[in-house]
Amino acid sequence: MRILLILMLACAAFGAHQLWQKREAARAAAFDATVFVAVEMPSGMQRNTVFVLAPPNCPSDQAKRAEALIRDLGNAGIPVKRESGIAFDVANPTPEQMRDIDRAISVFKRGAPVVYVNGLAMSNPSTEQTIAAYRGSGGTSHRALIE
Repeated sequence: MRILLILMLACAAFGAHQLWQKREAARAAAFDATVFVAVEMPSGMQRNTVFVLAPPNCPSDQAKRAEALIRDLGNAGIPVKRESGIAFDVANPTPEQMRDIDRAISVFKRGAPVVYVNGLAMSNPSTEQTIAAYRGSGGTSHRALIE
């Protein structure tokens, strides 16, 4: 009888684990990677400045795209700053802040360059998409899709 109980508990735990994994995968894929999404801004990033996250002194294609984006934004007169990492300094975060932090990290994991601007983020955006988000006309938020 104990063996049956232990076996049932093990099956239930395995099933719960599988369900959790599917839920997390669906949540990570729930937003469209081709638009800026609402996120919790990492610490030290002020409004009205575009932050481009990419590895410094790197010859990769990602770094080259970051350099081109930074150059294009500068030529357009948009304040831009390059960063190589992010951190969140949130004491006692609310559930909404935690979701927004998770979303910011999900965008970051999609690959460089990652752009953060005015509460929005996107991986590998075009110059036009970044300018639209900066000016407030392209900041489509998919917050409702992943909550």
